Amino acid sequence: MKAMTLLSRTSTYDTLLMTMRNGALYTVHIPLTTPMRPVLKVVRSSTWQGFETLMASRCGQYGTLLLGIDKDTGSGYLYAVGHANGTATVIQSIGKVPGTLADAVAFRWAQQTEQPLFSE
Repeated sequence: MKAMTLLSRTSTYDTLLMTMRNGALYTVHIPLTTPMRPVLKVVRSSTWQGFETLMASRCGQYGTLLLGIDKDTGSGYLYAVGHANGTATVIQSIGKVPGTLADAVAFRWAQQTEQPLFSE
């Protein structure tokens, strides 16, 4: 695994979105009740290896705004991600973020009143 972000959170499960060193993009669905066996699904099989950081934020009722950061170049790219459904997941490139994202640490600050992520 290279980068990971929380994609979805409900009262019964959490879903993480992860990039792998080989460029694959996966979701990991983790139930919050025993036996808590994670379910791994391929979303894309290649081209995501450049991102060392992923950050997600809710966008609309069922979508997610995803920021992928390439720390080698300081570049950030925005994507609109629809309902997570394996390789059928819609991912629309919004484009490169202006400026350089060269900070050593990137994080997402959420207010307590913000609705939880829900993309699956």
